[in-house]
Amino acid sequence: MQTVRTMVRPGGCAWHGVQTHETLTPFLVEETAEFIDAVERGLPADEVRSELGDVLYQVLFHAAIAERDGEGYDLAGVAEALNEKLIARHPHVFGDRGEMTVDELHAEWERLKEDAAGEERGSRGPLDGIPAGMPTLARAAKVVERLKRARLVDPSAGESHPDDPLATAIGPDERRMAENGIGDAMLALVVRANAAGVDPDRALRLAVDRFTARVTHGE
Repeated sequence: MQTVRTMVRPGGCAWHGVQTHETLTPFLVEETAEFIDAVERGLPADEVRSELGDVLYQVLFHAAIAERDGEGYDLAGVAEALNEKLIARHPHVFGDRGEMTVDELHAEWERLKEDAAGEERGSRGPLDGIPAGMPTLARAAKVVERLKRARLVDPSAGESHPDDPLATAIGPDERRMAENGIGDAMLALVVRANAAGVDPDRALRLAVDRFTARVTHGE
């Protein structure tokens, strides 16, 4: 932390000195992607460690900028707030709730989030808190997972709503497909989109919007 703080402060590195949270955002995305790539490629532990260090560097950098610009927090403040949240969100580990199943934990986390935000129990929608700026495919997966937790869709059954696109998109054969097969099918759709002159990212964004509107409208 002291190393990064020295680079960011006046008299340190000129490039570091002019960076902001906004200008660093692309680097955070890039470094995160490189760490994920190292994990998925099964690179040696030393290389994975190095990539994780680059992600940590981004956290330190943002904390140093906040400290330098008097934003009211530093790395210690970030860590303290995170520590408090982790303990509060895991009463089954640090409290007296006892062992809980994964489904019970999901429901408990939603209740704890409502309490932390001062909201009424049950007031949070199933899709609340999903960042609009998430990569489209990751956001689509998050939406489906959240709707599944809320029991509004059942991907494993291939049917959830009368007009649910999942009912036709996920049939018995596709449910048995392995990861490689699903990846090949998705790539085939990208090729098909290219041939049709369609932006596949936009097409998926619009499909997710239609899907969520259809499902939540009848919630």
